[in-house]
Amino acid sequence: MKLRTVCVIALLFCALVISAFISIKKAVGPDTAVSFKIDTLVTNVIVPWQITFLPDGTMLFTERAGRVRIYRNNKLLPKPALTVNDITLDKKTGLLGMCLHPAFAQNKWIYIASNYTEDNHIRVRVARYEFRNDSLINPFTIIKSIPGNQNHTGCRLVFGPDKKLYITTGDADQPALAQDLKAYNGKILRVNDDGSIPADNPFTKNDTAHKEIWTYGHRNPQGLAFEPGTGVLFNSEHGPTGGDEINIIKPGQNYGWPVIHHQDTREGMISPLLEYTPSIGPSEAGFYNGNAFPELKGNLLVACLRGESILRIRLNNDKPVTQEVLLKKQYGRIRSLVVGPDGYLYISTSHYDPPEGKGEPPFDMILRLRPSNEKVKQQVQSIAINKKTTVKKQTPAFMFQQLCAACHGDHLQGTEKTKSLLGRNFAHGADKASIVKNITNGITEKGMPAWRGAISAADINKIADYVWVTSKRKK
Repeated sequence: MKLRTVCVIALLFCALVISAFISIKKAVGPDTAVSFKIDTLVTNVIVPWQITFLPDGTMLFTERAGRVRIYRNNKLLPKPALTVNDITLDKKTGLLGMCLHPAFAQNKWIYIASNYTEDNHIRVRVARYEFRNDSLINPFTIIKSIPGNQNHTGCRLVFGPDKKLYITTGDADQPALAQDLKAYNGKILRVNDDGSIPADNPFTKNDTAHKEIWTYGHRNPQGLAFEPGTGVLFNSEHGPTGGDEINIIKPGQNYGWPVIHHQDTREGMISPLLEYTPSIGPSEAGFYNGNAFPELKGNLLVACLRGESILRIRLNNDKPVTQEVLLKKQYGRIRSLVVGPDGYLYISTSHYDPPEGKGEPPFDMILRLRPSNEKVKQQVQSIAINKKTTVKKQTPAFMFQQLCAACHGDHLQGTEKTKSLLGRNFAHGADKASIVKNITNGITEKGMPAWRGAISAADINKIADYVWVTSKRKK
């Protein structure tokens, strides 16, 4: 009798396991699979940072080198709509985000972010232009003098359903600025279409804060997307070494950088909805709301740079259900991703992107993704929703791995960004005191962040000890 009971229980357990497996397979099964036909529209351009469409179907895109280009009737027009003459080009800087005013059909306004130099420092500026006769004219400054840097300079532009302009800013390789409400860096800003301050911004009554701030504690947010129907705002942002994030953005909230990152938690700070280690380098994000790909309806799609793919996230009541990567390693680094008026997906590559991208011909491209009925083998990889990792002790080696290894390598062996430090091969001082100084103040012109105020002096000293001891090892 006992044996029969045990067998029945075992059978029931197996049935539950099998049914659970079937339900999981159904969520990611063939009915939600997507196949693409891919057309190459534009080649030999330099980092098409942002693609956008006019109401008549004309495509505009920014080239980081300082040009706004026009693609119409299957042709790239030779004359740019705009050439920004004071553009500052240094690794990740240049011409960045672009968006149309919600009433573009009436006022012809287009908003563009760019880097420029002011008092020998890189800055970020957002300006409004009028699009007339295929030219962008009459620039009007919305906001300027935001500190920029060759890394972590933002800058995505999106109008919300409230008709306010949302602007992302990076921490400019000075992580402490992300927590400073007197600084524009490491923030999402919200302004009226003329740059004035909306009365309902969360810090309008705070005398020690910039009134444009909507949220803070960001490292380098690259994507902003409002969910159709709900108006919920999502962002994508780069982490330090891994720790890339997808967040739900709520006004006035602190998203933690650099105090918390990866899956850290702290009272009063928001941990990410999704976190990615190793890094995927999330860039532009957007919800699919077209009709060409019904299987993608309502999915959040994210262009991935380091991941060289498109991240597809299915949500249920703003909670992630499943996620997968599409086109992995097929077209290299993907910078912009938008839905065209035809419901097709349009993506841009980011190959001319030192030091990660090598800029090999045909340099950068704009591609169109159309539905395919053919059983074309697509590079698709399902990935798990993040599981909470065990909190590790904040040892010097662990802090180095999370904050420094992306540039210096797991064992100080160097990366495409930096040379090896093994054998104490230092370029900026040859003793421990110099290491402490460099970690504290950064070498921002070389892309090394300044950690003063972001982590404690005691932790800086511990990391310096770790570097000093580990670097003694020969190559």
